[in-house]
Amino acid sequence: MNSRTQQGNPSHAHAGASGATGSAKFHLPRLEHSTLPLAADRGVGWKALRDAGPVVFMNGAYYLTRREDVLAALCQPNLFSAHLALQPPGSPVPVLPSAFDPPEHTRYRKILQPHFSPHALSKSRPVMERHAVDMITDLAGRGACEVMADFARLYPYQVFMDLYGLPLEDRDRVIAWKDAAVDGGPEGNELLGYFTDAIVQRRQNPGSDMLSGVMTGPGDLTDLELLGMSHLLVLSGLDTVAAAIGFSLFELARRPQLRRELRDDPEQIRVFIEEIVRLEPAAPLAARVTTDFVKVGGMTLPPGTPVRLCTAAINRDGSDEISTDDLVMDGKVHRHWGFGGGPHRCIGSHLARIELTMIVEEWLKQIPDFDLPQGYVPEIKFPSKSFALKSLPLSWAQPAAPAPNAAGRRPATGGG
Repeated sequence: MNSRTQQGNPSHAHAGASGATGSAKFHLPRLEHSTLPLAADRGVGWKALRDAGPVVFMNGAYYLTRREDVLAALCQPNLFSAHLALQPPGSPVPVLPSAFDPPEHTRYRKILQPHFSPHALSKSRPVMERHAVDMITDLAGRGACEVMADFARLYPYQVFMDLYGLPLEDRDRVIAWKDAAVDGGPEGNELLGYFTDAIVQRRQNPGSDMLSGVMTGPGDLTDLELLGMSHLLVLSGLDTVAAAIGFSLFELARRPQLRRELRDDPEQIRVFIEEIVRLEPAAPLAARVTTDFVKVGGMTLPPGTPVRLCTAAINRDGSDEISTDDLVMDGKVHRHWGFGGGPHRCIGSHLARIELTMIVEEWLKQIPDFDLPQGYVPEIKFPSKSFALKSLPLSWAQPAAPAPNAAGRRPATGGG
């Protein structure tokens, strides 16, 4: 893949190879979201996209499916701009830091990175663990649940509210406003107002929470920048964890032997989590817009071309022994692009790993065996900005209550 600067602004991409006798024939594969079988099976869907060609035109964007092209684009923000792709035109609220390219992105990343480092997050582990234990304990006594609605979509917000110093009773309101914002509903603006008020309060009375830490730390972010950061954390950073919780428990529900192996050797949970993120990343595409003429896959994309980098597709492309459609549980953490790549690699990856590892370990401790309903299909909504199971109904045997003794009373369960 390479770039070239030319005069003019062609309205469409064209073949990039030509010879002495004229332009070589080039066929641009075209697909539609409605015909791509991603909703029911990501392995089949991503293979269909890869098999179509290295560049595929689909619903107004050019999808890059070949590993070398995707990785090159991720590492060349000067040619593939996140800012042009992700910052809504005319919006005064910056989508921070995702919708910025270097050098602005580098500055924001440097300010935020210390708050998402393994060292910093280790101090928050008790908060994450407490919420995981409490919520799973509540579920364990039910004998069944719909994981996505009853747990996966709630836990990341529960932790976020706590770490951000926000009232836990506001959790469901924040989720509702987030959903409205994602769907483009007017109620989504309530989320901006909510964070604006929180920022004003922290300016007057900073605390020990993450928002106060970013506000008072080096970098001197403005209130508008803090608003953009907070807004993005909720819109993009939490549902990705929710999705991974669902995919993790789905895989465990259909693999009893794997459940036993992870219970016997909890150190392997981190390998399992990496495999889930590799196979079922919640953010499977990276949106970019070209800033120059770029040759890729036998064609030339002009400046201003909307591009989608198929990171989820290259995780399964069969180019090596671990890039398969199956879990690779060999005791090793292998490289993948489920958290993206290049300068825009997910800043919250360490937080996600901690939360997911903690949840799987606690779930297997309290609910060691659980089942899917017969005929369940792990469907996602597609197209969608993030990939997550629509629903995940699970059931399990509840612990038997102790039998009454001869006097008709149940035996005591504690000493003292």
